Amino acid sequence: MTDAPTLERTLIVAPHPDDDAIGAGGLIQRAVASGARVRVVFATDGESNAWPQRYMHKKLIIRKVDRARWGAMRREEAREALARLGVERDAARFLGFPDQKIAVLARAGCPKIHDALRAAVDEFQPTLIVSPSSRDLHADHRALAWYVHRAAGDTPIVTYIVHGDPNEERMAVRLALTPREQLWKRQAIECHKSQLLLSRDRFLSYARPVESFYAAEHDAVSVDTRPQEWMRALRHAGRVLFGKYDAGDSGVQPAADVQDGAGDVAGLL
Repeated sequence: MTDAPTLERTLIVAPHPDDDAIGAGGLIQRAVASGARVRVVFATDGESNAWPQRYMHKKLIIRKVDRARWGAMRREEAREALARLGVERDAARFLGFPDQKIAVLARAGCPKIHDALRAAVDEFQPTLIVSPSSRDLHADHRALAWYVHRAAGDTPIVTYIVHGDPNEERMAVRLALTPREQLWKRQAIECHKSQLLLSRDRFLSYARPVESFYAAEHDAVSVDTRPQEWMRALRHAGRVLFGKYDAGDSGVQPAADVQDGAGDVAGLL
């Protein structure tokens, strides 16, 4: 790889349908506008977030068939959101690993996620991988970050955070969105209707005018112990319950913008 990675073949890795639009909806648009190829790999179908399912279907017990139906709906929502961002529907890849279980699989030493991601990298030959961060409070995000960094080889990586506290010292780039890019990002998030049922304001707050990406975390990724996973899950739940995830506008002047045109990402890492 060169020292200045480009957006020419951008691979977005998302733990669940919606994380791609939330974390990198502006970057995806910028890559498409530059003529780059974009592929999005979804590790899970997001089939196990039970409370929106209970709310929508008015049932307390969620069964296997319900989860399968929910996962199929979320896959379709993801395709619609990508289309809103200018990405063709067939650019999405769904690996179908169990929602809320990526950390469990990592602790068990399951190689299947690594192998699937490695195959995706080998097939697509990305010039840049956009990965979830190990600083995210959601266990699926942290565990997937560990898998992505192991599978990436020499491919440059930047990370994004949906739930958690970024380390500003690891800032790689702030992407200032145009009003149109911000609008289309919001419209893409709105395609995830199932997720807006109980958290509309929180989800739409991520359609902010700045997207932040952080340096690769080869030195930081790890597999959670069960106590670590539980503690971070409690922090995550508390922030959701008490409204601490209003993304809002950071108000920070962008330090470096991903460029238009040829898709040059000089200075991104």
